[in-house]
Amino acid sequence: MRLLDVDAEMVTVELADGPARFHALWLRDNAQDEASRHGNDQRLFDVTDLAEAVTVVTAEVVDGRLVVEFGPDGVTSSWDAVWLEMHCYDLPGRHRVTGQLANPWTADGLGGGTGPYRLAWVDRDDSAVWADITRALQRDGVAIVEGLDTGHTGATIGDVAALWGPIRETNYGRVFHVRAEVNPINLAFTPRALNVHTDNPYRRPVPGYQLLHCLVASDVGGMTVLVDGFRAAEALRDEDLAAFGLLSTRSVPFRWSGDGFDLRNRGPLIEVADGGPAHGIIQAVRYNNRSAAPFDLSFDEMAEYYEAFRTFARLLHRPELEYRFTLAPGECMVLDNERILHGRHGEADPERYLQGCYLDRDWIQGRIVN
Repeated sequence: MRLLDVDAEMVTVELADGPARFHALWLRDNAQDEASRHGNDQRLFDVTDLAEAVTVVTAEVVDGRLVVEFGPDGVTSSWDAVWLEMHCYDLPGRHRVTGQLANPWTADGLGGGTGPYRLAWVDRDDSAVWADITRALQRDGVAIVEGLDTGHTGATIGDVAALWGPIRETNYGRVFHVRAEVNPINLAFTPRALNVHTDNPYRRPVPGYQLLHCLVASDVGGMTVLVDGFRAAEALRDEDLAAFGLLSTRSVPFRWSGDGFDLRNRGPLIEVADGGPAHGIIQAVRYNNRSAAPFDLSFDEMAEYYEAFRTFARLLHRPELEYRFTLAPGECMVLDNERILHGRHGEADPERYLQGCYLDRDWIQGRIVN
């Protein structure tokens, strides 16, 4: 790191990716001295405690750290190059989310070409193996735990969820049952084929992770189809930025009603961080043709939005994006419900039986894995 320029309002340094400017107020608000930050890294002051005009008095690079003295309060703080590069907001085209670990995949690239990471249940107490599957979930959005029970004794879906945290209970219960029902409250509870989708976009917040434990596999049909929504959305952005722009900047409604509940939420099909359609990091994908309520955009935008919607829907069915496999009895699939779309190809055997549950996102995505 090298100091390039300094004045009362900003500091410019040379970072690995080029020159980067930092405002005086931004640096002061992110001061790292003991009076400004607790040992747990939480800020000890409010922005209203700072002077109306925060200035840079002096700035220099000492032993690889940018050291700045501020006026008028006289506080001095320092930052290393890694921290500044992580939080830099001045480099062209850079709009990234701190901690973004996703590695979007195509069907032949999932798990480096070997498919989802697999954890054998007997190895669950091995901290290194637990770290491996957690990293795989953060990176790929999907993994499988194998060697579970298929009856009423032994390891269950709740035991798998407990590897990370408590089950998030919904109106479907702590654990829901994916099998043919006489009067299903959800099409998932039928043998019908299901288009690829994310679950429960009508909830606020949407469940972060979903678990599906196979107890009885289907002899006919019922093959699992997975699509990385992040990869599909990136393909849409590359091929049709206008369509991506509509789907990422217009909110649409989702709804599920039944069994004494009327659940509603709305949001864009593709959620991006600051940076807009052209540069924003993709944070979430919500797509569920069964639960999309009637779109309510303006008349002037409706036809164009539907064209973008259909373009994305067609893209989700590209063979190169679809990873297909059969979930076997005793296997539990764990997937990122705001990224990985899952579906059921072909009408399943009515005897097919899976159990499912949800986890809040932080239990997996927020884990620090060494």
